[in-house]
Amino acid sequence: MTFAPRVHAALLTVVLSSTVLGTQALADGPPSHRPGPLAGRSDVAAMVDLETKMADSLHAGHAVPIEFGSPARTPGDVVGTSGWGDSGLWTGVYLGGESFRYAVAKAQLAEGGDHDDHDDQDDHDKGQGKGNEGEQDDGFWRTQRDQALGRVTAMLAAQHRDISIAEDWTGSLRVPPAVNTANPTGTHAADFGGGVVAGERGMIMRACTPVGLGRLGVADPTQDAANPVNNNSNRVFRITWAHGDGRTYNCETSPSRDTYAGLTFGLLTAYDLVGPDRPALRAQIRADLLAMGEFLLKYGWSYPRPHGYVSAKHDFDGFISPLFVQVPMARLNLTNAVRHVLADGGAAPDRQKWDAVWAEELASQGPALAPSLEIDSAQPNAGYYKFNLHHLTGFNLLRTTSGAERDLFARAFAVMDKTTRDDVNAHFEAITYALTGDRPRLDATVTHLRQWLTYRTTVQTGAPVRNSPRCGPALACVRDDQYEIAVEQAPGGSVTWFPGAPAVPPVSQATGLRAARPLPVAVRPPSDFLWQRPPTALDGGQGPAAREPGIDFLTPYWMTRYYTEVAPPAARPLPEWAGPAHL
Repeated sequence: MTFAPRVHAALLTVVLSSTVLGTQALADGPPSHRPGPLAGRSDVAAMVDLETKMADSLHAGHAVPIEFGSPARTPGDVVGTSGWGDSGLWTGVYLGGESFRYAVAKAQLAEGGDHDDHDDQDDHDKGQGKGNEGEQDDGFWRTQRDQALGRVTAMLAAQHRDISIAEDWTGSLRVPPAVNTANPTGTHAADFGGGVVAGERGMIMRACTPVGLGRLGVADPTQDAANPVNNNSNRVFRITWAHGDGRTYNCETSPSRDTYAGLTFGLLTAYDLVGPDRPALRAQIRADLLAMGEFLLKYGWSYPRPHGYVSAKHDFDGFISPLFVQVPMARLNLTNAVRHVLADGGAAPDRQKWDAVWAEELASQGPALAPSLEIDSAQPNAGYYKFNLHHLTGFNLLRTTSGAERDLFARAFAVMDKTTRDDVNAHFEAITYALTGDRPRLDATVTHLRQWLTYRTTVQTGAPVRNSPRCGPALACVRDDQYEIAVEQAPGGSVTWFPGAPAVPPVSQATGLRAARPLPVAVRPPSDFLWQRPPTALDGGQGPAAREPGIDFLTPYWMTRYYTEVAPPAARPLPEWAGPAHL
């Protein structure tokens, strides 16, 4: 099956640079089941190894970094987890990858004459190749399909809980409030006790895990008996899901746009690739996305919370966050996600409402989208994770729209792409290939994923990665906050427009520096998801018993296999952005 765009019943026109653009159907490439560039024996072996290791990284339906009991990293010997605050993002990204895995396996089985969509447990041990380079038998593909479906189902169950559980989150208003006189600028400056805003479905959590898991789940809420206004400083609240399974969970609240980007990427991909075979899952995804959208729309794209904390430190610690208020890409992505899943099964009043919301958001946020991406690109090495979010949400938008709508998003995406396309980033390259059919992006994806395997081997030793001693003749390094722009007519093609702050006090050569240009993938310092980190970062390390999930290989791997073996994309090059690239 291929992703099919949903065309509006009503013609929507968008004004761009004083030009009215008409709608246009989105053409899909022809179906294909020929082996793609990542179907070779060594690539498949790397995938199987990483998918096998993911069994240790999945806890309570979430994908998280783990710590083993020893540097031997014995399978099953997991003693600790971390990264729960980002697990909504990475679980969503992995969910998308497993949905592609399911679709590739399904296509391979159909090509081989196996049209059985049931879970064939007896075939799980038949995953041996036929012997020819890159060829696999039906037993192998049944294993891929069934394992992918099992993980998709488990992750969707966890995400459903994280999206729904706030319906049982309550608070009680207390006036006058408790004031943090000991630390008035701390996490919580005051505590009104809550109760002004009621919890409801769609008020998503970063992650929820059952109470009692210890280091294998979300930590217990922090308590400060001497100064209770400091309670919950880790943003964790305990909620009993009375409307669900009746269990009590530790929930890390205060989600960020990262959580939404990962969730929508995973939910929409699962909806389109797995949902047609599992109507109950498809209905669940539709209901969950609708609840997410209704909640944010109700509160003007802000995220209020039932607790009564007032924060002087960060809006994530307070009772309300203006989460989507000034982020056009995030608002358009969520609005379109809701509209997309309502199109083929939602209630008519919901469809009409969200078509109207879409028209309003497109008119108000559409013109600001490209300028906002230029602003984000102006400091390309600061907050690099923003580009990951924009690629995830841009993928959602571009693949589910057509005509004038898609033209708008392609023009905006091109602004960011001019800065990021030379970042040696397999994740971005895979997404851009899927959207444009640009063969050089595909070639780069394959090359850089294979280099990722060398990177993984290096960081798994536990030895620190240090590139900073090479700064000098062997490696051009600049200040962290130095910015350049690529200008075609300038000598050398670029100019420095912000030279970076001088060191005060004087620092060593290695401190406060980054590589002037992206480092090769194989020598980069370790990260939870390599492609969200600046490609110019010099140094880093991880514990000898720690292991990050291999999602940064697996999701672009399966996306690439889907778009080379099942649904090759039509050629739709991005329009050229006339503005600068940022370095």
